[in-house]
Amino acid sequence: MKTIVAICLFFLFFSCTNQQVTDKTATFFDSSSNAQKESSVTDSTITDSVRETMIEQLVLRKKYNIALSQVNVLLKKDSTNPGWLFIKADVLEKAADTSTAIQFYKKAIEAAGVFLNAEMRVAHLYAQTGNVKTIKLCDDLLKTEDAVRMRSDILLMKGIYYAKTLNYSKAITLYDQIIQEDYSYVDAYIEKGLTYYDQSKFTEAHKVFFKSTEVSNTFADGYFWMAKTEEKINKKEDAINNYKRALALDQKNEEARDALKRLGVL
Repeated sequence: MKTIVAICLFFLFFSCTNQQVTDKTATFFDSSSNAQKESSVTDSTITDSVRETMIEQLVLRKKYNIALSQVNVLLKKDSTNPGWLFIKADVLEKAADTSTAIQFYKKAIEAAGVFLNAEMRVAHLYAQTGNVKTIKLCDDLLKTEDAVRMRSDILLMKGIYYAKTLNYSKAITLYDQIIQEDYSYVDAYIEKGLTYYDQSKFTEAHKVFFKSTEVSNTFADGYFWMAKTEEKINKKEDAINNYKRALALDQKNEEARDALKRLGVL
C-alpha cells in the first residue's frame, strides 16, 4: 500500500473470449492440488491462448515460478515475441524481481520497436527504485504522440523518482502541476500526501488525502491513508471510521483489515 500506481500501465495480454480457452482453463484449475500438472504441461496439447490464460491464473494465485515456466514454454517457440516477453517481465515484476523484469521489458521494447506500455513499466520501476534514468526516459516519453493522454502518468513517475531520492520540493511541485492540469487524477493526491507523510508532516498529509476523497468519494486509498495519518495524530475514532470506509470500498485491503483488528474493532 506504500505507493499507489493505478497509472494505465497494466496492459493485459490474457484476454480470452474463445469458449475452448475458458473450458480448458476451468478444467485445468478445478483442483487446488494441480501444482505438478501446472508445471508439466510443456507440450503442444494446449493452445498458446490457453497457456496465456494459465499464466494469468497462476499469477493471480501468486505461483510465480510455475507461471514463469509456462512463459518459457511460449518463448521457446518464439523468443522474440514482444507480447510474451512482456508477459514474462510482468510476472517477474509481480514476483518482486525488479532488475530482471526491467531486462525483459527492454527486450520486449527491442523486439517490438515501439512498445509504449513496456516503456512505461520500465519508467515506473526506475522511479520506484530511485534510478536517475527515470528522468530521461520520462522526458523522452513526453515527446511521443501518446504524451497527451499519458502526460499525468509520466509526470507522476517523475514525481515518484524525486520523492524516492528525497527531493521532496521537486516532487511536490510535480504533483501540484498534475493536479492543476488534471484535477481528478487521484493518484497525484496520494503521492503528494505520501511525500508529506514520509517527512512526518501528518497534518499536511491528512489535508491532501482528505482532498482525494472529495475528488472521488469512492476512492478507497484516500480513506486508508486518511486513517493512517489520523492514527499518527491521535484521532483513533476517525481512523477507525476511515479504515472501515477503505475496507468497505476495497475488500482486498488487508492492511485496513489488520488495522481494524489491531484497534480492537474486528
